[in-house]
Amino acid sequence: MQAYMKTSIHRTGPRCFASFPASSLGLTQNLQSPHIQQQRSFLGVVNAVDKRAYRLAKSVMPPISKTEQIALGCGTIGFDREIFEGSPSLKNLVDTYNPKLSKEEQDFLDNQVSTLCTLLNDHDVSIKKDFTKEAWDYMRDERFFGMKIPKEWGGLGFSTHAVSGVLAKLALHCVDANATVAVPNSLGPGELLVRYGTPDQKEYFLPRLADGTLIPCFGLTGPHSGSDATSLIGSDCIVEERNGELGVVANFKKRYITLAPVAGVVGLGLNLSDPNNLLKGKGEEGFTVALLERNHPGLKMGPRHKPLHAAFMNGTVEGEDVWIPMNAILGGQEKCGFGWHMFVECLAEGRGVSLPAGSIGAARGVASAVGAYARVRKQFKVPIAEFGGIQEAMALAGSDGLITIAGGDLMNAIVDNHEAPMVISSVMKQNTTERGRRIIERGMDIAAGSAICMGDNNYIGNAYLNFPISITVEGANIMTRSFQVIGQGLTRCHPRYCC
Repeated sequence: MQAYMKTSIHRTGPRCFASFPASSLGLTQNLQSPHIQQQRSFLGVVNAVDKRAYRLAKSVMPPISKTEQIALGCGTIGFDREIFEGSPSLKNLVDTYNPKLSKEEQDFLDNQVSTLCTLLNDHDVSIKKDFTKEAWDYMRDERFFGMKIPKEWGGLGFSTHAVSGVLAKLALHCVDANATVAVPNSLGPGELLVRYGTPDQKEYFLPRLADGTLIPCFGLTGPHSGSDATSLIGSDCIVEERNGELGVVANFKKRYITLAPVAGVVGLGLNLSDPNNLLKGKGEEGFTVALLERNHPGLKMGPRHKPLHAAFMNGTVEGEDVWIPMNAILGGQEKCGFGWHMFVECLAEGRGVSLPAGSIGAARGVASAVGAYARVRKQFKVPIAEFGGIQEAMALAGSDGLITIAGGDLMNAIVDNHEAPMVISSVMKQNTTERGRRIIERGMDIAAGSAICMGDNNYIGNAYLNFPISITVEGANIMTRSFQVIGQGLTRCHPRYCC
């Protein structure tokens, strides 16, 4: 018996009898070996060291700000939790989500989008750095800037899947048209107004945004806050009262704002403070969104940026001591400090839908155009499509393309299911733009000399020159992968996380 017990203790360690008194097992005193006591003492030392190490690490780590806590907790969790738990159910995925286009949406893709493509010469746009007046007017008249705005406000009321399809088709023909149409239908104030605007704000802005009278932009990024948009450095406003009216005085410097040079209204992300407690509990301090028209006193829509070789409009938005009344705060006074809830939930569409749509366009373009080129182009009297190296490049591009298209369909369906998946949108942004870049690079390798000579017949050169922009915007990919996908994903999707 003693031999058996000694063997058991040796094999399983001291925990096997931890819940039983030694006397109940008939153990003699000499069975409480020094080996067991030493292990227990060692474990106690390890636990003490672990606790001290944890306290030391906690003391040197920067605290999470209230804004960061809000950003971390915004959005919804769905299929992404199953991924991080390691037990995703593909059956539930297929049963829950079914992306499809209505007849009206398909007709728009086949007719209006095709017509717009005929009005856009990608090479001319890249040289002149602008669209023709005819193209601008057509986009306004056909409600390209109001696809997501409900029909009751003059928009098209399209699904996310339809908007993605439009953007992918435009990216295939003209990357600058893709970017120009994407912003009003994702990060433009239109979607924010539909969800959070006051009745007066909806009545005034939405019809004008739908018909293109006002082209929107959103001012968040500043000179010192790129991917770290939570910092809002240099974008501050203080609650004041002037002539009996409550409002804020704002100072801001925004950079890299897409459509700013042509925008008629800008949504501004500001860090609001109320040192004199003038809000009186109606609204709170923190990230706040203001809506300012282009002619607002003190607002300066400054010089135009030139992102790489791109032609889409991009520029600065600045203001010093700008008076903003409370009725210009998106959602009114009660939505002061509510900006992150607004922005982060809508960001899922810009980051998870618009940018992947560009990669979907790249995938279809390389598969069709470069694939056809490989069949007709001969080297050594043999179509290059017969070369093993070309086949490898096309296969890799095709694989990345199918993954990108499938991911896009899923993301579109998730958003159309009224979800705001922050983690999945980050995965989509980082993963599909990286794949899109690889697709374009392989297309360039196959097309070779025909792809590096710019002109009307070059169908891939501009996409190659401008694709790094999609890697950078909406959170640079290195930051997106490290902080949103891994950091936020592990935190939000942990089985024990309650939110």
